[in-house]
Amino acid sequence: MYKITALLYTLSLSFVIFSQEMQPITNTVDFEKNLKDAAEKIQSVESNFRQEKFMKVFSEKMVSTGMFYYRKPNKISLQYDKPMQYTVTINGDKLQTVTGGKKTTVNLGSNKMMAQMRGLIEASMIGNISALGKEYDLQYFQSDSEYFVRISPTSKAVKAYIKEIGITFDRQTMEVRRLRMAENNDDYTDYIFINSQYNTLQSDEKFTVR
Repeated sequence: MYKITALLYTLSLSFVIFSQEMQPITNTVDFEKNLKDAAEKIQSVESNFRQEKFMKVFSEKMVSTGMFYYRKPNKISLQYDKPMQYTVTINGDKLQTVTGGKKTTVNLGSNKMMAQMRGLIEASMIGNISALGKEYDLQYFQSDSEYFVRISPTSKAVKAYIKEIGITFDRQTMEVRRLRMAENNDDYTDYIFINSQYNTLQSDEKFTVR
């Protein structure tokens, strides 16, 4: 379990209060439908991303950059290039990290809770929150230019890894612009997606797990 926690640590940190400009969405049924319709059109995503990690024990944020790849079904890859090369890939029931040429692979299928974590991460990164079950409390907000969804796990098992997730969508295109993942009240990690391209990947080459 410790190894799995360490592998997912880069994907699960904490959440803070978002912009006061956001107001609750009153017509949640229509909003959920619009999000679902947008997510169903996505077969693949490739995007530059900037990761900003904030931890209470450090005075400065830690910044990393790389490429994010997604392809249906159940394939995600975060390929970091700065400040060091590092890859986290999920392909079906397999999660693999590669750093310094060393590979570590975990079978998510053998652990029900970790498989649920995979689904949560996938739903968050492409905005497919309709895929989430009743184990999550969802709150919806909006500003003039953005939508914001706050996801709070209700399961104690999931809360042990992620406290809250915040997803910011572009209001016009429904594209995921920012993802904030939470582990506790003091630390959080932002993923800012830049130059996203949709439905361009034609193979699973980016998601190879050996």
